[in-house]
Amino acid sequence: MRTCRHKVVTTSHLLIALLACLLCLAACGGTGNGTTTTATTTTTSTTPTPVQTPVVDAYGTPITYPKSAPQKIVSLVPSMSEILGALNLQDRVVGVDYYTNYPAALAKKQKISDTGGKYNVEQIVALHPDLILSTGGLTKQYDSQFTQLGLHVVDLPSPDIAGTLQQIQLVGQLTFTQEAANALTKQMQQQIDTVKAKVAGASAPKVLMEVDDSTPGKPYVFGGGSFGDELLQYANATNIFHANTSGGGYPQVTDEAAISANPQFVILTEDPKYGGDAAQVYKRSNWGSIDAVKNHKVYHINTDIMQRAGPRIVQGLQCVAQVVHPDKFSDPIPAYCQVAS
Repeated sequence: MRTCRHKVVTTSHLLIALLACLLCLAACGGTGNGTTTTATTTTTSTTPTPVQTPVVDAYGTPITYPKSAPQKIVSLVPSMSEILGALNLQDRVVGVDYYTNYPAALAKKQKISDTGGKYNVEQIVALHPDLILSTGGLTKQYDSQFTQLGLHVVDLPSPDIAGTLQQIQLVGQLTFTQEAANALTKQMQQQIDTVKAKVAGASAPKVLMEVDDSTPGKPYVFGGGSFGDELLQYANATNIFHANTSGGGYPQVTDEAAISANPQFVILTEDPKYGGDAAQVYKRSNWGSIDAVKNHKVYHINTDIMQRAGPRIVQGLQCVAQVVHPDKFSDPIPAYCQVAS
C-alpha cells in the first residue's frame, strides 16, 4: 500500500510494509485549500501537568516531559506538523518531513526526509532539536537512533478521533502551549458535536472508505479501530469493514469482500496515483453490481484531510457527513473537501 498516513495516518506511502505505507498515506495527497483554526500560543515557565491519556508513547513507555519549553522542534510526520502549526509553533520548528505541505509556514521549513521515507539522521542531529515528534511507531528505526544519541523523541500512539484531541493536548503539554491546545480541541469538539447533531436520527448508509488501491483487487480500507472508522460512525454511516481490525485498523481486503458487502457509498481517500480516481472505480471488474456504483455514489475526498489524524480531521468529518447525508445540510459541500465523483 503506497499511502502516506502522517502517513497516515499522520509516515511511495510508508509502513515498511503496512505501517510505512500508512505513513505516506496522508502526505501524498495534494495540498488542501481549507483553513484550520489556529490557537493562540501561551508559554509558561513551569513544568506542565501531563494529561491523563495517553500517558505512554507508541511503545508503551511513559512519556517524559521537558522541564522548559522546547525551542527547536523537529516533526517526522505531516500530522504532527499540522498540530504544531495549529498551536502557532511554526517559529520553533526547525525541520519537517518531506510530505509536510500544510500549513504553508511549515511547508517551507527544512526537509529532513525524502520521498521514500528515509530520514537524514546527521542533518537532524545538526539541527540540535530539543524535541522530536512522531506518531504510531512509524519511525521506530529512527526513534531508537535519536534516543541513543541523547535526543528527546516522543512517538505518540496512533489515535482515533477522540485520541487525536488528546494527542493535540499532549503536544500542547510537551511544548508548554496547553492553553492554546485546550482552546483548539474545545473548538474541534464543538464542530464534531454540530455535525453529529445534524445527522442524528438519519438512516446509516453502508460505506466503503478506501485507503489505497495500488494493488488492484486488494484494496486497503479503513477498518475497525481506525480514526476513519470512528469518523464514519460520527457521520452516522456504517463502515462495511468495521468488524475487520487487522493491520492495525487498516486491513487489506479483496474486491470480492467489497462487492459482497454491497456499500451504498464508496469514498476514496487516497491520491489518484494509488487508486483514488472515482471515474476508475466504475471500470473495476465486477463492481457494476454494487449499489454505490449503480447509483453513481462514488466520491474522492481531499486526501490530506482524510488521512491525517490532526486538526483538520474535523473537516474530513464535515465532508463525509455531507456526502452521505446531503439532505441534512443547507450549505454546499465546502471547497476544502475537493470532492470528485
